[in-house]
Amino acid sequence: MRAKAIFTVFGRKLPSGKQVYYYQCYDEKGNRQWAKSTGITKKTEAVAYCMKLFRDGLLIPEQKVPTFAEFSAGWWDIETCRYLKWRQLEDPMSPGTIYIHKSNFENHIKDYFAKYHLDEITPDVIKEWRLTMSITDETKKGLKPKSINLVYISLQLMLGEAVRTKILKTNPCREVKKLKAEEIVRDILSVEEARKLFPPDWSSVWDNKVVFKAHRLAACTGLRVGELLGLKGEFIFDDYIYITGQYNRFGYTPHTKTKHNRNIPITTLMRQELDELLQANGDGFVFSENGGETPIPIYRVNRDFERALERIGIDHDERLKRNLSFHAWRHFFNTLLRMSGVADSKVQSVTGHLSKKMTEHYTHFDTRKFTEIRDAQTELLTHKEPEKAKDSA
Repeated sequence: MRAKAIFTVFGRKLPSGKQVYYYQCYDEKGNRQWAKSTGITKKTEAVAYCMKLFRDGLLIPEQKVPTFAEFSAGWWDIETCRYLKWRQLEDPMSPGTIYIHKSNFENHIKDYFAKYHLDEITPDVIKEWRLTMSITDETKKGLKPKSINLVYISLQLMLGEAVRTKILKTNPCREVKKLKAEEIVRDILSVEEARKLFPPDWSSVWDNKVVFKAHRLAACTGLRVGELLGLKGEFIFDDYIYITGQYNRFGYTPHTKTKHNRNIPITTLMRQELDELLQANGDGFVFSENGGETPIPIYRVNRDFERALERIGIDHDERLKRNLSFHAWRHFFNTLLRMSGVADSKVQSVTGHLSKKMTEHYTHFDTRKFTEIRDAQTELLTHKEPEKAKDSA
């Protein structure tokens, strides 16, 4: 009777067209094990690799590793995903973040890796997968490096959970560097342009007073759009506002993007401008038209901004060229403070770009230590009449 070989090596073509050698062997009971990838493209090297595994006692796996399809069943669904249940206890994800991961999984990850066993997903397999996402053909448009990196993060989290639950010993994503993405060039508004956007007669530039005040506060605080829409009256004080939530299409979340709450000083003038909204909306959402129940829709915040830019001479093409969006206020405010000589540590404190050390340092907020920030806000908010030309001698 012919004796069984210790292992057999054979080639298998991957979805990318690349051939990689796999091996199969038998366990102590004579049961044939499922095929495992060597990750090697040459048969002689694959055989040598298997011999080394045999000598080291690692040829036969300790337990069957599930396929990606088996492992990923129910993922990114809060009702069925055990990873999310664990995260919600330890480090909760916002509904928006979960939505993004789920979209990445459904559109770019699920089908590609379905038939792979988890330990067959090597760094080379991941690199090939990223390449397929970048290719444009008749059926799809390739993704840009930045988008590919975001999808890659979703896979990295999933395989990281496989390591945490001891299905895998290491995460292959750790050996794959992120792609170098093109830096987004964003031109900021000048102080002169900002002044034109906020004239004494707001209706000459803006369609809606609530939206006008929302952008005015954004220019003076650098708030993210979700933070601005999520701002509630209960968190507005005489000389500062407390940022502790955000609002998006999934509703209100009681924490910021970075999960670090922060205080931002405001001038007396800005506080007075908010009084009208506070009287109408109480402790509810400040930028609201229904008594604070819900904030104004984000599409109106963006649409009215585009219209206002048109009215001060920044047309559609220039806006796109300069990449001017609501987020431009964040860059504007950061630059305004630095141009005004505000220390970087204070800039980071009010914009929310904080290290843990800085968060602890500013736990006890004293607006008297931030007078230069209010000075910069006052300079922006105060309307100045243009100087008259001097008569020639």
